[in-house]
Amino acid sequence: MKHGADKKFLNRYFQSIYDKLEADAMMFNRKIPHEGLKGSENEQALAEVLYNFLPMRYGVEVNALVIDRNGLVSRQCDILIYENTKFPKYFRKVFPIEIVFAIIEVKTELSKQQVDSAKKNEEVLRSLEFQPLLTSYWETQTRKRKLVHAPPVHCIFGYRSSTEDFDTFIKWFAGFPTQNHSHDIFYNNSAFNHFIACSLDKGLVFCRGDGQISNWLTVGDESRMERYFQAAGDGHEFNVDPAKALLMFLETLWTMIEQSPRHPGFDIRSYMDDDLGSFIAFNGDGEIEC
Repeated sequence: MKHGADKKFLNRYFQSIYDKLEADAMMFNRKIPHEGLKGSENEQALAEVLYNFLPMRYGVEVNALVIDRNGLVSRQCDILIYENTKFPKYFRKVFPIEIVFAIIEVKTELSKQQVDSAKKNEEVLRSLEFQPLLTSYWETQTRKRKLVHAPPVHCIFGYRSSTEDFDTFIKWFAGFPTQNHSHDIFYNNSAFNHFIACSLDKGLVFCRGDGQISNWLTVGDESRMERYFQAAGDGHEFNVDPAKALLMFLETLWTMIEQSPRHPGFDIRSYMDDDLGSFIAFNGDGEIEC
């Protein structure tokens, strides 16, 4: 290790990020009695962290809807991460699913009932047609170049959870991952949809496209005992580091969306009906062109 290097620097850096997130949440929870407003402010606090963490390619929108070309609409999404560099900025609060990378539901205190509600949101989300409508040219290119188009990652983020038992927390998510229904034209489709659940007083549950499920309890060392949460798992007691849980959530989300390709053949005109997409061409003499 180089002289003067500080191996704990990254730990303290993410601890400072968590401190700000936690300070915002604590202030909102104390001073805003209305549950809806409290949740909205917690969504804004997490969205700000995501905005500052993710590369510029990824836009972050709060309280948005996802639509598909068939007219189906998702339920309201607390936070939505979308492609921010390849399209004009005419998308506001409503986004085509083909450009959406992730959807995040934010809970002040995550419970079994809220996870069950999230499963219903998952059903609505997965009913949308997420793969783009391709022209003949792009169908050929898709087969030739083995192009892929992945569905959005679904995330549930809790500032707290209503259980101290990590085994119970894990069992809440027994319905995930869900089956991915894809068209055969797209190369190497994942068998399952990506999913991430995080609670700052527990850790992570996440599922990749191969169906593998990982459960991480983010234990802390002895340096910040005043900020840790108590949790039980497999008959043992643990100190849970919320800063580490936040770091693991951000890193896992970033890794998943970086490995979640979007097809270059998506055309917003696939959303236009005949009225919006039609026009009449005139020549230079003001006559209709034949």
